Amino acid sequence: MVMRRKYPKICVRDFGPFQEADIELKPLTLIIGRNSVGKSILAYLIWSLAITMPDPKRLGREAEKKGAENLARKILDEIRKGKNPKHSLRKFIKIYIEALPEALAVDFGETLQRVFMAKPGELVRTGADRATITVESPNASVEFTIKNHHTTATSSRHYLEYLDELETTILRSNILRVSFAGEEIFESQVASLHDVASILLLILVDYLYEAYSPFFTSEKLAALLADSRAGISRTLLKPYLSPKEISEISYPDGYFVRLYYRLAEKLAEGVINLDPLKPLLKELGCEIEHAYEGGAYTVYVKTWTGKRLPLPRAPSGIRESLTVALALASPAAPHLVIIEEPEAHLHPRAQLALARLVVKAVNELRKTVVITTHSDYFVYRLSNMIALSQISQKAKELGFTETEALAPHVVAAYLARPEDRKAILTPLQVTSEGIPEEEFAEVAEELASERARILA
Repeated sequence: MVMRRKYPKICVRDFGPFQEADIELKPLTLIIGRNSVGKSILAYLIWSLAITMPDPKRLGREAEKKGAENLARKILDEIRKGKNPKHSLRKFIKIYIEALPEALAVDFGETLQRVFMAKPGELVRTGADRATITVESPNASVEFTIKNHHTTATSSRHYLEYLDELETTILRSNILRVSFAGEEIFESQVASLHDVASILLLILVDYLYEAYSPFFTSEKLAALLADSRAGISRTLLKPYLSPKEISEISYPDGYFVRLYYRLAEKLAEGVINLDPLKPLLKELGCEIEHAYEGGAYTVYVKTWTGKRLPLPRAPSGIRESLTVALALASPAAPHLVIIEEPEAHLHPRAQLALARLVVKAVNELRKTVVITTHSDYFVYRLSNMIALSQISQKAKELGFTETEALAPHVVAAYLARPEDRKAILTPLQVTSEGIPEEEFAEVAEELASERARILA
């Protein structure tokens, strides 16, 4: 019997239009449904949780109430005397781990306000007096409650086993080495309380990754590719924006601009392999190249007509999908890629090529990809690649590579639909044959019936 790994989960209660919604975040997670049923709200919520990081000053104030400063001085004193501060450091880190939930809650509330451009209380479902969002991982959990525009941590489970695998070694000249499970976190000289604080931050970043990944990381590691990418690319992709322009940009749109320039720089450095993009670029009828302009790298598109255009002037399908493709093909960050409606502005064959790129990102680059969609073409292609996993040895003769076979156990799919003035999120059973297609089949049957009545 093959043991399947456990994946992080988000449990939502009375948030947006959802009375309740539970999402297991597998390497590929699909949220399918018609317009205006809350798919985007869930995508933005997942991204908000991913980019929320505790403010060090706020966290420090919480920890100081429990004696963190005295322990920091003790750690420094032990290192100066050449003693291993193993026990003191573990107590020190434990104080901060226990203070994390409340600090995260405040920062999560602030992140929600930036991302949704609304006070947290406005995101509570109509008719409810509070909302709860719970992040559960195999190692830890935290529940946030939103009430009266305030966000608090109402329960948590800490990953204290982390401390058992935290190893410390004193080397020459007060140099401290810290590792977790045999992997080095850092090695540096400790000569002041400032150095102790720097050590703490590095350990806490490692703890958050081990306890909650892909949540509570940073916007460099988690990408949101929101809708209207073609419009954003046409109007905002310029190295320098005026203060007025910046003030009027939503946080997700401003993030998209920053992501584009980071990816353009990676492209220029040769970090991104363009080979996986070639089928999509062929369908889009273009080639891409980088250029350095205005103090930043940018992307130019050479269309099938021979015209060379900056991305803001490229056709809409290219503007819509190019940054998505670069994020999926980047071998490093972003590790979490959230895409709203990848099918937007794309011909069906281009959608199929983009779906293949998604599978490569999951299988070869080990990314976590979250997609909201209402494209039957996109879902059918993913279903076919899941079915391919049962006969991967025949992949080549079917026009695929073996790494494009998508194992069903790494895919989660959900159907969002309206019911009685609330949204319902139903998990779909992903089998070796793929993703259930009843929702799209129902529309196809309606069209066939309509055509029969017209021609009768």
